[in-house]
Amino acid sequence: MKNMDETHKLNLNLIQQAVCGNEKAAETILHIYDQYINHLVTYEVTDTNGKVIQIVDEDMKIQIQMKLIEAIQTKWRNLIV
Repeated sequence: MKNMDETHKLNLNLIQQAVCGNEKAAETILHIYDQYINHLVTYEVTDTNGKVIQIVDEDMKIQIQMKLIEAIQTKWRNLIV
């Protein structure tokens, strides 16, 4: 989940920069959503000793990040431009 400091970083100016292709802005948006995405793609497994281990599915994380970048370039662009 996003904390309040990161929520305030997501603003119209940052979104406009990302829509216009600014890689740094897109990376910042990915960073803002990183903890939330990790939450979505984390699952638990129990090892042979009964210990519960949390695992982040990195492939799924990359897919979600790619979809977010795609949405910035298409859907967000339609909302702003």
